[in-house]
Amino acid sequence: MKNFSIRCYFSILSCLVLLAGCGPANVKKLEQKAGARPMTPDAVLKLVDGNTLFLKSFDEESYLYFDHSGKLFGKDIDNNKDIGQWDVSEDAELCMRMSHWWYGDLLCYQVLAANGRYHLATGNGVLKYKGTQYPGDAKHLYYAVKTKKKSYRRSLRASKRSVRPQEEQAVAETQPQEENDQFSKSISEERPVPDDTGGKNIRSTVKWLARDCPGCNLAGTNLKKADLVAAQLAGANLRGALLRMANLRRANLEGANLAGADLSHANLPGANLRGADLTGASLKGANLIKADLTGARIEGADFTDALLESVRGLPKQR
Repeated sequence: MKNFSIRCYFSILSCLVLLAGCGPANVKKLEQKAGARPMTPDAVLKLVDGNTLFLKSFDEESYLYFDHSGKLFGKDIDNNKDIGQWDVSEDAELCMRMSHWWYGDLLCYQVLAANGRYHLATGNGVLKYKGTQYPGDAKHLYYAVKTKKKSYRRSLRASKRSVRPQEEQAVAETQPQEENDQFSKSISEERPVPDDTGGKNIRSTVKWLARDCPGCNLAGTNLKKADLVAAQLAGANLRGALLRMANLRRANLEGANLAGADLSHANLPGANLRGADLTGASLKGANLIKADLTGARIEGADFTDALLESVRGLPKQR
């Protein structure tokens, strides 16, 4: 009996030790165990530019080809494909956004190297992916992407502008490459630096309160670029509110009044908009993948260039 008790004690102790090691892996543990070190911006760029990464996590295995143009081509082990964009931030983060994967969110990861392997970590230090590099387009993922046709009207207007000769070079040097530079700009735009000025502090407080405010009167409120992931705003009055580029992923907006609201380029994948009033609202370029608009009023709403894959409750003609 005594020997049985001792065996039970050691069995329980072994289980506790094993469980203690099952917590989420993080950067600190990897640095201690494998001597991993964060990569510099130049090293990250050299790692991915023109090459393929195989990224593996507990729920995902994908090949990503990082084209020199800034285009990102992906294919997972189930042969699902997607396209997006990539960049490297000045903080040495590898930033990626796919059209449909990851709900279309902008994701940025710190890259660490250890024993010939690469690891991608989130901003709070949790390891998300293990990565393996393959030179070039190893899985033949690249394909020509149709670009938007150049506007004759805009070209004509630009040619008529009076630019002094000494300014021509400066204009040429500061003129952005429209598509890729807009993505690069979004890296900083979607992750703004806090400001100490009073007006911005007030707006920050309002944005914080809006995360859990069902039934609140927020009509006309400035919530531009607000982080409202999974916000509880059922029945809220957001009539005429500025929600441009706000992150409302999986937000509950059931029955909310969004008439005349500016939701252009807002992030709304998985959002609950059942019975919401979107009359006259602008949803230009908004990400509505897997959102639920069942019973929503959409008269006069603008869905130009919106991502509408797997949206529920939206008439097919849109």
